[in-house]
Amino acid sequence: MAIIEPKQFTFSNGGCFIVREALPEDAEKVLTYTKEILADSPHLITTPEELTQTEDQQEAWLTNIVEDANKLALVAELDEVIIGFLDFHNGNRIRNRHQGSFGMSVKREYRNNGVGKALLETMLEWASENETIEKVSLEVFSDNFGAIALYKKAGFEMEGIKRKAVKTEDGYHNLFLMAKFL
Repeated sequence: MAIIEPKQFTFSNGGCFIVREALPEDAEKVLTYTKEILADSPHLITTPEELTQTEDQQEAWLTNIVEDANKLALVAELDEVIIGFLDFHNGNRIRNRHQGSFGMSVKREYRNNGVGKALLETMLEWASENETIEKVSLEVFSDNFGAIALYKKAGFEMEGIKRKAVKTEDGYHNLFLMAKFL
C-alpha cells in the first residue's frame, strides 16, 4: 500500500492546489474527471465513447491500486475538484515488476501551470522510495511538445518511437517511448 501524504503546491501564476493519493471513495470524482478530460484532450488514446466504466468498477480499480504497494494513483485538486490525474502500474511478473509506466492528464485550463510537474514529482518521489521500482516509463504523443519538455526536464530519456501507433480522424500519430532509471 502506497501512503502519500497530501502536499500543497503553488500554481505558476499563484494560488494553491493539493496533490494526494486517489482513494476508492474518489471513484465518482475520478470518473467525472475522466469523462471531461477524454472529451477535451487530443493527446489521449482512449476516446470518450470507449469509457464504459461504472462508478463501482472505478471504485474497485482504485481499491486495487491502493492495496498494491507497487501501484499508485494521484489526483491534483483545487477546492476538492480534480484538475489532474496520474496512475502508475508496474509489471505483474517477477522479471518485470521492477519497472512500470504511468499516464497523466491535466485539465486544459490548468495546463502549463505546474500541475503536471507536481503530479510527476510526487510520483517520482514515491517511486524512488519504493524498494521494487527501478525504472519509470511512459508513452507520449510525438506532437505533445509541452509534455515532452516536462519529461525531459525531469530526467526522462528517449527509448524509441512507435510509428503510426495511434490513428485518429486527423491521421496517424507516433508515440515516443521515454524512461527514467531511478
